[in-house]
Amino acid sequence: MIFDCDTHMSPYVNHDRAIDAVGLNDMLQAAGIDRALTWLMPQGVDDVSDSNKYIYEQSKVFPIFYPFGWTNVREGVDKAIDDAKRCLLDYGFGGVKLNGAQNDYPIDSPDALKVCDVIAKNKGMIAFHIGADAPDNTGAFRAANVAAAFPETTILMVHMGGAGRPNPDRSAEVIEAAGKHSNMMLIGSEIPIEKIKIAIDTLGSERVMYGSDSPFSKTLDALSNYEILLKDYDDDVKESILYRNALRVFGLK
Repeated sequence: MIFDCDTHMSPYVNHDRAIDAVGLNDMLQAAGIDRALTWLMPQGVDDVSDSNKYIYEQSKVFPIFYPFGWTNVREGVDKAIDDAKRCLLDYGFGGVKLNGAQNDYPIDSPDALKVCDVIAKNKGMIAFHIGADAPDNTGAFRAANVAAAFPETTILMVHMGGAGRPNPDRSAEVIEAAGKHSNMMLIGSEIPIEKIKIAIDTLGSERVMYGSDSPFSKTLDALSNYEILLKDYDDDVKESILYRNALRVFGLK
């Protein structure tokens, strides 16, 4: 089984790699993916509500998708809170993502913390874009502030400090922060495989999950990289990273 913990889809043609639910489902199926955590494509989206609704509706059509919400404090903190509540309470999503890089805000800002508080109180997971593209907004130290404020809430560290080429990745900071905060889970998408190996060897295989960042990255290329990464590990480690950690964290069977 393979559980891809970072995929995107959109009801809009909002990017040169924009893909709808049908296209993403076909792409993942062709690559042999069994389940996929899926959220919106943020490019050109001024109101996340419609995209969240689309992901909810399409997750009912395509069982491969494990849907996650998205909230943007730049749309106003009250609306961001309403979007988070709708995703968790009405749609039944497992969690909500905040992207301080694409949406341009510090992920531990007072408004972001208000949204995180609502997510935590409603038993949702908090996902962050943690990239080298906007380290001032999305640095590991900011995610650590959130992890410390909500120690019972799972924090998904998407890209684990990568996704910023040609900028150098910030994975060392992420791994250090995760070593101090056991509620952080690292999603190794858009990050060099040697940095994922360091995370596995430092934190243990139970703290890292496979992700491709499809369709921004090619699903088959990401899988090939993980095959190279995991070839020297035993089956227990491989299975943990490719699917068992996701099933455990998301409470699935």
